[in-house]
Amino acid sequence: MGYIDNLTTEERVSYLIKPILEVLSQSSSSLTTAELRSQIIKMDPYIAEYAEAVYTSEKTGIPYKDFTKRFSLAIKELEVLGILSREGKGQNSSILLTPKGQELDISTLNVEKEIRAKAQVYWKARRKKMTKKKTKSANVAKNEKRLLWRATANFKESGFSWYQLEVGDIVTYNYATEKNIEIGRFGLGYNKDSGEGSNKPAGSIVCVFQIVDYLMLPDSQTNKAVLRCVHKFDNPISLSEINSWFNDGSSLNLQGGLASISDTQADIIINKFESIIPKLSPFIKSSKIFLPIDQREHPLEREHPLEREHPLQREHPLQIMLYGAPGTGKSYRISSLIRESYPSYNEYDDNPYVFRTTIYRDYSYFDFVGNIMPVTKDGKISYEFVPGIFTTALFAALRNQDSGIDVYLILEEMSRGDIASIFGDIFQLLDRDDTGKSMYGINNKSIYEYLILNGVLKAGYKIIIPSNLHIIGTVNTSDQNVNVIDTAFKRRFDFEYVGVEPIKSNNGYVNNFSINFTSDNQYEWVKLYQAINHVIINDLGLAEDKQLGPFFLKDKDNDNLNRKQVANKLLHYLWQDVERVSYTSGSLFADGITSFSQLYYAFEKQENILSKSVIEQYGKL
Repeated sequence: MGYIDNLTTEERVSYLIKPILEVLSQSSSSLTTAELRSQIIKMDPYIAEYAEAVYTSEKTGIPYKDFTKRFSLAIKELEVLGILSREGKGQNSSILLTPKGQELDISTLNVEKEIRAKAQVYWKARRKKMTKKKTKSANVAKNEKRLLWRATANFKESGFSWYQLEVGDIVTYNYATEKNIEIGRFGLGYNKDSGEGSNKPAGSIVCVFQIVDYLMLPDSQTNKAVLRCVHKFDNPISLSEINSWFNDGSSLNLQGGLASISDTQADIIINKFESIIPKLSPFIKSSKIFLPIDQREHPLEREHPLEREHPLQREHPLQIMLYGAPGTGKSYRISSLIRESYPSYNEYDDNPYVFRTTIYRDYSYFDFVGNIMPVTKDGKISYEFVPGIFTTALFAALRNQDSGIDVYLILEEMSRGDIASIFGDIFQLLDRDDTGKSMYGINNKSIYEYLILNGVLKAGYKIIIPSNLHIIGTVNTSDQNVNVIDTAFKRRFDFEYVGVEPIKSNNGYVNNFSINFTSDNQYEWVKLYQAINHVIINDLGLAEDKQLGPFFLKDKDNDNLNRKQVANKLLHYLWQDVERVSYTSGSLFADGITSFSQLYYAFEKQENILSKSVIEQYGKL
């Protein structure tokens, strides 16, 4: 046996990598696979011996050359890492070092750490995909269709209820033991406990969901599946009713969390659904959704079978900047925009497709995009690219661009940092074409490698923003440094003014509440802030950006807490940023108040602090 024969199969791949790189680095032009193979055999006698060695398969008894397989694996790893490029197939394919490959110092290259370890991410993703395909093929062969799944909710235990969701909403659902989660499959949302309100009984099937994504968490027995509600029953179906459908006396097993339903029961349930669901949700085009994947028609025959023309997916990407005075409801407006994709969304939701950050003075490109950082694994320190919020959002959007999923990147207070510097080369991606994708791609080594290793970008492709990634920024016009956003940057965004007018609701106005100023005087917030705004413009002669918005104060559902935010937030702003910058004789405060401390303690003692102008204007509203 030769030297290489004594190595493990993985060590054989590692051994071949440096000779491949050395031959390519010495070549002035591309080489065919056959030429490259021939040259590494000539340069190393161990490889020459290994290339001629013939092995016999223990399973089939068929002779084979192991060198061919290990050589191909070495080429593939270098290709997926962007170190070499390959055009064509077979022995005549053309191979060339990329600029990244040309930068490598082969003499000091640590093959195991810099090549093999990094390539494992690709192989892991490939193995998972192959396992999924094999499982699908095996199931079809055995006529095990696995048509339906089910997921149980218990609000008392987890804080989640299927009754909380509307059609289009998503939830990240923890599961522990179930394997072969298959994106695109449908399931039944079962609620153990009752919901709030009428016709929300316990022990009932509430909705149909679809598995749209999943996260495999390292070093954890718990993983997260992303489930989307695609149909909600007007009348929830009790478990006892479903069990009555089974003639063999069996019962639907709803113990645990996410699991598949047996094929026999699934067939019965689906046949019954065709008669009890008079009109399916627009998310479900027809009852054919419940057929095995190999029998489905377009568009559910795709690997990611959600409709591209999703009922709630945006036709065009959002790239807007919301601007207005403090408290006008810019964040409220953002939530309204997101609810067009996810109807029950609120800013406290654990929505895996909404990414939010606040820009500040020292916020940098590396915070936004990512940076090479020390990472500890198994007690050893290594340096890896840790993605920032932009790269994380871009990954989520690329992963789900064909799945009807909108991804939102929210950038609060964009005027507080050097936004052009924060975006850097990402600025180039902000020009979108008619399809919503970036018109121009960029080359960014760190992002490129991260996206390739995580399986959402093919080697040789440039980085772009897909049409399902929406970028929403906010700007507070009262900030003094608002003009740091240059004109070229502004042109890439649609500006949307958010005014100070109160927002109407079915019960009056959003965020309206009463505040006890004195023992005798109670003021409604919506009327009070409008009265103050009138005085700011007409009596103090100040600009609109000094006004208050309806969310400058938010109802705390407690009078003492509401009084505290008046004292510590409202009065401070009005005194420091409004009253003191006015050069007119007008005032927001009662005669005799000449200092903030006097104002503050007068309010604490429940004395009147408002000027006659404010009180008179309040009475007119």
